[in-house]
Amino acid sequence: MADKATIVLFSHVSNTRSITGAEKLLLFFARELSCYFHCILVAPQDGKLTQQARRSGLNVQIIPIPLVYGMYTPYAGLEADICKFQEGREYLELRDWLAALRPAFIISSTCVHALPALAAKSLGIPVVWKISETITDNEYTGISVELINRNSDEILAISHTAASCFPQEIRDSKVTQLPPSWNDQELLMAAWSTLRSERRRELRIAPGELLIGYISSFINKEKGLEHFVKMAVLVSEQHPEAKYIVIGTPGDKSYYERCVRKVKLEGLTSRFKFYGYEDSLPSAYCAMDLLVVPSLIREGFGMTALEGMAFGKPVVAYDSGGLCEVLQAAGCGGLLAPAADIGALAARVNGLLAEPGLAAATGSQARERIDAAYGPAAYRARLLGLAERWQLRYCLAPPEPGGAEPAPPAALPAGGGEPAAAPAPPPERARRAARLRRAKLRRGRLSRAKTRARRRKRPGRKRRAGGSARRKSRRGQRHRGRKARRRGRSR
Repeated sequence: MADKATIVLFSHVSNTRSITGAEKLLLFFARELSCYFHCILVAPQDGKLTQQARRSGLNVQIIPIPLVYGMYTPYAGLEADICKFQEGREYLELRDWLAALRPAFIISSTCVHALPALAAKSLGIPVVWKISETITDNEYTGISVELINRNSDEILAISHTAASCFPQEIRDSKVTQLPPSWNDQELLMAAWSTLRSERRRELRIAPGELLIGYISSFINKEKGLEHFVKMAVLVSEQHPEAKYIVIGTPGDKSYYERCVRKVKLEGLTSRFKFYGYEDSLPSAYCAMDLLVVPSLIREGFGMTALEGMAFGKPVVAYDSGGLCEVLQAAGCGGLLAPAADIGALAARVNGLLAEPGLAAATGSQARERIDAAYGPAAYRARLLGLAERWQLRYCLAPPEPGGAEPAPPAALPAGGGEPAAAPAPPPERARRAARLRRAKLRRGRLSRAKTRARRRKRPGRKRRAGGSARRKSRRGQRHRGRKARRRGRSR
């Protein structure tokens, strides 16, 4: 561990009731990065994310940090409000913590988690800003884009959609794409048949009945549950035997209750199952025959769709942001419906249910393609290249001295697309000293060593003072002895 450079990953949330797609993605990212770096995961509070991170052996620190929501929905006074955040106690304490730790670089997750990036950049610590969402497109979007560009050394985007807000010159010089993946061990593939039969028995779904699923970490209007219910009304006209399961924590309770009332009014109560947070997602996915993702916002990627296809389920979705990228990569572009078109959504579902076995065959083919595009092997190959680049770029030399102002973006040579060359790394002795100092910081030994050194100095001064007094005393005794001998001779 002492040979690995220390990096810090900042999660913007750590929910106690459920774990969001962004949290899952960051946790998977941190686990994989720990092969190359000593990773510290910072979260604002204890929750599902931190519990799973500790079980994975990650170093977890709890540091409450305000979020800058205006980075997602930019407005005219955004920069002035960020300056106010930088005067707050939380920001100053965060900056002091980073100054003491001096990581090789930090990774700030999501655009709203701006303060870690600003604090690190002000200390000369390199910043990788991880963007997992699509910043709202309005007349002030350029403010958020420029803040991210100015306070980052690299931008890590989850998809083409997430990177689309940045101008071409920034995408060419600074943006790298790293799509998400999954852990095959967590899918419990060997147990799929057992999980399916057990969960369907629990749900009272007969072996031949169709189960159409909807999953969202937090259910609100943007996640389209009402569209799913209205779609079910249309699908039930052709497939009255179909049943539906809704899994997710109500984020907007009044909206959630409205959707439940709609199910009752349509006479579909016996066909619907509503569940809150799901501890065992593998069993939930295995029980389904088809997954619907009716998101009404431009998703940065679409983790639910990716998970569904990883479990071999066909996915029908709105053409919303990154969902298009996922389904196209799986060869399922035909299962995309225009956003907010409930009739088209129902038609895609009816098409899959029209022939026995068609949904299962579509899901199986989609899994093969999605594994090739986004599976663990593809992810680790991409991450290896990133890790090697970061080690060369950020870990051979210690970060710049604290207190330095953020350096301006590297100038591009005339007519070229590559940034100016980085300064040469320091001699090997300086690099060894920097690694040793970072290792001591990780183990908490540096501060203890300083304390021991101060303690040694104080007794040392006392010993020197005591020795001086004894020497004076001996000189006094010799002097008195000589005087006494002279007096004896004079007599």
